[in-house]
Amino acid sequence: MTFLSVLWARRSLLFGFIKRDIKMRYTGTLVGGLWAIGQPVMLLAIYAFVFRRVFRVELPDLGANSFVAFVACALWPWMALQESVQRATQAIASNADLVRKIRFPYEFLVLAGVSSSFAIHFTGFCGVLMALSAWGEPFHFVALPTVLLAWLSMFMLALALALVTSSLQVILKDVDHLMGPAFMLLFYATPILYPLALVPEVVRPWMEINPLLHVIEPLRAALLRGEGAVVSLLPLLGLSVLLVLAARALFVRLSAYFEDFL
Repeated sequence: MTFLSVLWARRSLLFGFIKRDIKMRYTGTLVGGLWAIGQPVMLLAIYAFVFRRVFRVELPDLGANSFVAFVACALWPWMALQESVQRATQAIASNADLVRKIRFPYEFLVLAGVSSSFAIHFTGFCGVLMALSAWGEPFHFVALPTVLLAWLSMFMLALALALVTSSLQVILKDVDHLMGPAFMLLFYATPILYPLALVPEVVRPWMEINPLLHVIEPLRAALLRGEGAVVSLLPLLGLSVLLVLAARALFVRLSAYFEDFL
């Protein structure tokens, strides 16, 4: 069976895992799902204070938009990717009893972790954009198809990465320890806090290798300048689909050894 046919045939099981993941992450917390908005908002406030009030950085080409709007467009997709991959990396190891006792598509645990994180942060993203728009930020919602396609591309990239890290975590045990430094490096190598125009020409070709650059830039251009770039995102979406299929093939191959290492 193909991956899509498995998803459709066992969709109720997948939705159950997604609901369980969302419920478990907020069980026992005081404010529940508000953390999904609260944590990025706090980070956004810190970045705005440090860069605008302390260092007084002036960014070019912002037009009528503020630094807060500039960062917000990229911060929520980034948070969705980072959190989803970090959580999904432990998806198999943290469900060892379930994996040992029941036969089912184990990649559903990874897909549930990525899906729940993206659902939560996309909701927070929409809420923050509406709040900033009500505050006076001139977003261009006419380019919404580009924004949605960018989020879908980010989701597929996160899923591909999570399938690899979650399967390797079962066997190597220390993959999760590498995630923090790796994501810190990737964060600053992605134009989230700064525009690509500030990057020196000699460094820019190396940054072009980063697939997240090709998600963040069209998304930001769509919301801040109304530049629809659906066609430019299609090759990246196609590449991300291929990466998911390759990552799943690796995951399925390694899943035969999961019970031996759990």
